[in-house]
Formats: sequence, structure tokens, C-alpha cells
Amino acid sequence: MEKVIAVAMSGGVDSSLTAAMLLEQGYKVFGITLRLWVNGADNEQMPLAVTDAKKMCDFLGIEHHVVDARDIFYGNVVDYFIQEYAHGRTPNPCVFCNKHIKFDLLLNRALELGATHMVTGHYAQVTYNPEANRYELHKGEDPSKDQSYVMYNMNQKILSHLMFPLGAQCKTETRKMALERNLPVAKKPDSVDICFLPDGNYPSLINAEMKEPVKEGDIVHVNGEVLGKHQGLFNYTIGQRKGLGIAYKEPLYVVRLDGDKNQVIVGPNKALFTKRMICKYYNHLDGDFPAELQAEGKIRYAAQPSPCKTKLLDDGTMEVVFEEAQRAITPGQSVAFYDGTRLLGGAVIDKVL
Repeated sequence: MEKVIAVAMSGGVDSSLTAAMLLEQGYKVFGITLRLWVNGADNEQMPLAVTDAKKMCDFLGIEHHVVDARDIFYGNVVDYFIQEYAHGRTPNPCVFCNKHIKFDLLLNRALELGATHMVTGHYAQVTYNPEANRYELHKGEDPSKDQSYVMYNMNQKILSHLMFPLGAQCKTETRKMALERNLPVAKKPDSVDICFLPDGNYPSLINAEMKEPVKEGDIVHVNGEVLGKHQGLFNYTIGQRKGLGIAYKEPLYVVRLDGDKNQVIVGPNKALFTKRMICKYYNHLDGDFPAELQAEGKIRYAAQPSPCKTKLLDDGTMEVVFEEAQRAITPGQSVAFYDGTRLLGGAVIDKVL
């Protein structure tokens, strides 16, 4: 069966080079782009990401399709982001965009349009293991660009339709290859902000979109001493030291955000270290999550994986215990589980114990 490739085009160098490479290899290729909700955007005007993607498809001589995902994106990603922050949690929107939008809505639309596979510019690698009879997702070769951490909600069916051609190379090589092909986006800067927040100002978004007014609360030391007031839990992050607006005899860090009591809990650096946490919304790429698992857990995008054990609990949650204490484990963020380079699965961090 001939492979027909839908390239998820963002208008950036990664997806553009991917499309060019596949055309050179003789594949039948078309572009497909998500139109997402963007804070402050004019609903009558097409976002820059869509128009840039269209220009690249025209440059390459391939069809371009647009999937209007504004409503489902807002409901599944933006609203979740706002509500989590409002309740003292720090969500990772890319995890939920990948789960509900890119590798669900977009992939299914690509298949409806006749694609056999969807390709993105992600820095990760999909392989098939014939001995185990399974598809596997592995880290990208470039550790500074590896994106596997936010891709743990995959399953075998999804993986069977995905290809990541850039996963085996470094970003510097991508730029070089784009320049060699005279791609118009070869020097286009990488996007560094959250895609629906061009200015990166998430407190402003939360203030504007929250369903109830922000409530002032106490800043409390781990010893119980009230040190000051805060103007919204979403203005703070676990591990934060600067900008607390309080004076104390020793450096203090945000240790916990208590959504029930509307309190910012602060303490010394040593109070940030812990080994145990409870997680929810877990997923294993092979299917059912095993009752117990020995793996390496990665608690944030830039963290190094560390040995841990997982155990499913009777209430439907998962306990994770690290061999060594981890600094600033953050509820709302995700933990991804690895066996070497292979991504096994992951979960959302719910509570730190």
C-alpha cells in the first residue's frame, strides 16, 4: 500500500523541512494545519501560523488543509490551563494539546483526507520492535530538543500512523538542511512561548478568563507563621524565590500552593525535596498500565530522569516513589517514565507527599 503523508505544518522550519524531505523521497504529501484559539487574536483574521504554513505548502507545491480547532482547543487545553492555575497547580498545556488535539483531532482528520501516516517536526523517534510486536516511542537524538516528555498519552494505534523524520538529528542540522534547500523559513526563529499566549503573559489571561474574581490569601511559612498576603495563587510557582514580596531571616522558596486554603506555603530550600507523589490521568503506550513498574521518572521538561517505582492504588490513582529525593515536584506538571531512551508512559502529578 502506497504511503500518503500528511505533514502537520506550523509554518516553522521543522515541519517545513520535514515536508521537503518527504517530497524528495518520493512520497505523496499534503499539508495540514490546526487553527487554534489565540489570546487577543482577531477571529476574522487568519493566524500567522496558518498563513505561514499555507505559504510553505505553496512553495513546495502541495495541497494545504486547515482544521478549525478553536473551540475544542479552548475547551480541552486553554480552559484546563486557566482552571488549574487558578487552583494553585502548574499545568503543561502541550500534554493535553497532544492528547486531545494533535494526535487525536488532527490525526483523525488527516486519515479522513486519505493519509496513511501523519508526520510532524517533533524531535522524538517512533520505531517498530518486531520481537515484542509493538511500536515504541524513543527520545530524540538531540537532548536539548527532545520532546518525548509531552508525548506519553500515545497508544499503539496512534503510533502506527506517526513518523518523526527529524528525531534522529540535531536542530543545527535541521537549520543547515533548510538553508541548503533555500526554504523561506530556514532562519525563522523558534517559537518559545505557549502557542496561545504570544506575549507569554499567563497571569493576564487567567485574570481575564477566570469565572470568579481573584481572592487575596496568606503567604505562610511551613512552621505556620503568616508572613504576608498574595494576590492570586497563579502568580507563584513551586521553587520560586524572587518576587515573593516578603522579608525573612533566611532565603525562602515557594514550597506548596494550597488551593483549598488559598495559601502560598514557603520554606527553606530543603523543604522542596521529596521522594513520593500521587499521580492521576496515567497512560502506558503499550496499553494497560502495569500494577507496579520500575522505571526512570522525569518530573519536568528540563529534568534528568531518576529511578523510581510506580504502584497503582485502589482509588484509581498512582503512587510514585523515587530512590532519591527530587527538588520542586510540582502538582499539575507531568511525570514521564522511561526505560533508557524508550518512553513507557506518564501521568499528571496530583499531590506531593
